[in-house]
Amino acid sequence: MQNCFSYDSTEPEFVQPDYRKWEAVQVGMSRDEVVALLGPPLEDPYRADANCSYGHLQMPMLPERRTYVFLIGYDENERVFRKTDPFMGKLSLDGTPSIPEIIIPISRTAFSHYPRILDCRWYPSSGEYPITYTIEESWASPLEPEKFDKPVELDTQIPIPFYMFNFGGSQPGRIRVKARNRLGESEWSEYCYFSFAIQK
Repeated sequence: MQNCFSYDSTEPEFVQPDYRKWEAVQVGMSRDEVVALLGPPLEDPYRADANCSYGHLQMPMLPERRTYVFLIGYDENERVFRKTDPFMGKLSLDGTPSIPEIIIPISRTAFSHYPRILDCRWYPSSGEYPITYTIEESWASPLEPEKFDKPVELDTQIPIPFYMFNFGGSQPGRIRVKARNRLGESEWSEYCYFSFAIQK
């Protein structure tokens, strides 16, 4: 397990299994086979279900503790029937951050609300933690919606896979995100396109 401790807490913020061993766990394996690979599951006071925890990303400012977890579920025969991780199975085996994938807004969404608050979320990057994110935006004229201006970095030290900002105008826009840790940084995510229009 990989641990990272906060300066003001003795509880690990980021606990992850060895990615290669985690990848080796398959649906249908017995509990004994999983324990032989990963060791015994963690005691997790935030879990009220029967899933076994093998790690978590306890990020600051999240509305729910332990939102991002490594879980294994067993059926009545003590066989794996579910395995979930925070990265949708996209693991960085060298520790450098994987490329973020934007979840919301859904690309090509047209908005008409005002003020033009944009809530942006993405799957967290896998790799060695802590990881921070950079988000950039660019915009286009309504008369030339495919011609975007030079991008602007809105923030370069985002500690969680969330960001909210006030978009500048009634026009097309796009965002993208990249991740960084002590080992390096990811490539940029794919662009997410959106537009704002004046309410009628």
